[in-house]
Amino acid sequence: MKKIREKSALMPELVTDILLRLPVSSLLRFRCLSRPVCSEIDSEKFVKNHLNSSIKRRTRLKLIFFDSVLKGPSDLYYAEFDDDLVYALVLNKPLISPHQASFVYGSCNGLILLGWDLALWNPFTMRYKKLPLCPVQTLPGYKGFMCCGLGYDSAHDDYMIVLISEVHDSDRVFYQVWIFGLKSDFWRRSQDLKDDVNTQVGHFANGALYWACKRKNKCVGFDLAKEVFFDIPLLSDCGPASIFWDSLVVFGGNVYCPTLHDGTVEYYLLVSEDKGGDVVEASWRKEFTMENVKTIMDDVFPPWPLAYSKDRNSILLGEVGGVFWHNLENGRKQRVNIAGQPEVRGFRYNVCWESLVSVGKDSAFDGAAEGV
Repeated sequence: MKKIREKSALMPELVTDILLRLPVSSLLRFRCLSRPVCSEIDSEKFVKNHLNSSIKRRTRLKLIFFDSVLKGPSDLYYAEFDDDLVYALVLNKPLISPHQASFVYGSCNGLILLGWDLALWNPFTMRYKKLPLCPVQTLPGYKGFMCCGLGYDSAHDDYMIVLISEVHDSDRVFYQVWIFGLKSDFWRRSQDLKDDVNTQVGHFANGALYWACKRKNKCVGFDLAKEVFFDIPLLSDCGPASIFWDSLVVFGGNVYCPTLHDGTVEYYLLVSEDKGGDVVEASWRKEFTMENVKTIMDDVFPPWPLAYSKDRNSILLGEVGGVFWHNLENGRKQRVNIAGQPEVRGFRYNVCWESLVSVGKDSAFDGAAEGV
């Protein structure tokens, strides 16, 4: 009898271990098995552990892409890294407004920030949340141009949307910064930004969002925990190479800047060090090089790295014409043919972890069946 009780005591741990290995679609179905199982799957601890388990084992990673050239509403697609990116499937995007899914401002831990009318969406749990109108959008001088980014503040365990908007006030132009936190569920004003940013999408990495600036040959980072901006100097010592400040990318959880010269792309890693207070010291370090880019590249801009292969010997890179693997050891490049991907030349790509992360209060189903 004692052995049976000891064995029974291990069962909850075994059940949790099994659940952590399952995809989100299965977990949503298994919520109806019992109240304890439902409570376990819905708990914040399990949601975090499930995401961390996926990242650690490098499973359930998705390639998300959409047509950035199409002016009207466009479909969103995804392909499974676990299935070697063989098939493209249409994501069941929420029908919030005619222009809702025409742009993706980025993703973080399974959440996708959609525009132009901002909404936060988890396509794996089939939940979305339409964000309230930001106060800056009601100002008389509001011109409609804004830059957004989505990130995670680990210090306060909160997902945050940062909006930068150009405001015209009589004879001056300035840039208001607003923050929306999922926990607080409202917009609040932050410090204004002095510089005009060059990219609409804020790139999230290491607790900060990054934008390139137009006029001062630099980019800026916004620390989500401290809610302060810090400057990052222009990449130097790169000779005659072209620097694409509007092509900052996040790869492997870090920010990179590509340079292009004579068909060779060099990717520089942003290395930042917190010096205390509001001081962050940033520099660039060359991480890897890709030669003979013109044999594979269809665009004037260098391809952007998306993800490592499972063996970390290759990198998946994207361009407007598609994606391809670049072998780090021998330099070979191989196009990826994704069945079901439309024949267009304007795709933008993101990578996204499948997760159970909540989109916050007042969420709704995205139109998929609710029988899960």
